[in-house]
Amino acid sequence: MKILKLNRKDPITIGSVVKSKLTTGKLIVGEVMNIITANNKEKYELILYDKRLRPMFRIDGQSYKVKTVDSTRCKLIDENFVFDTKNIFEVGDVIAYKTNIRTKFGVIIGFHHPDGLFSTSYENGYNGTDIIDCVEINKRGLTRKKNFKGEIKRFAVLGDKLKKCTVDLWNRTGPKIKV
Repeated sequence: MKILKLNRKDPITIGSVVKSKLTTGKLIVGEVMNIITANNKEKYELILYDKRLRPMFRIDGQSYKVKTVDSTRCKLIDENFVFDTKNIFEVGDVIAYKTNIRTKFGVIIGFHHPDGLFSTSYENGYNGTDIIDCVEINKRGLTRKKNFKGEIKRFAVLGDKLKKCTVDLWNRTGPKIKV
């Protein structure tokens, strides 16, 4: 069976996934929710996607973020389109932190700003200035590590010292982290 590739010349319809460059130079991606036609001009209402191509929600958590964009600024994207997500960390990501002596593995549990300001990393992904809070885990089995008091080990680090890892759940010896 042949995979259907999108032709960029195809018309944009409701449900199409498009990319658009705003006047500020920012690239956004979204799904066409509505087509607005007025005075021979066409605009698209887009449900905005985040860098992992999932719909973004407003702060209330009940509705999607929506943006109206001029149709001349939109282009169809195919299934091969990806953002550069190398340095984008979200809560729940498995990471590796290499120190001089050893490598720690952990799961991201939160973000906090060094000056105590409001952190935007929860809504938009890691912003580059926040400190990342992690729970330390074992490389094999993915169990949380505990200290001598029985409390869960935690560590905080900046994002430039981290690498995102993948988890192989089907390893013959049990779950294993791949760096």
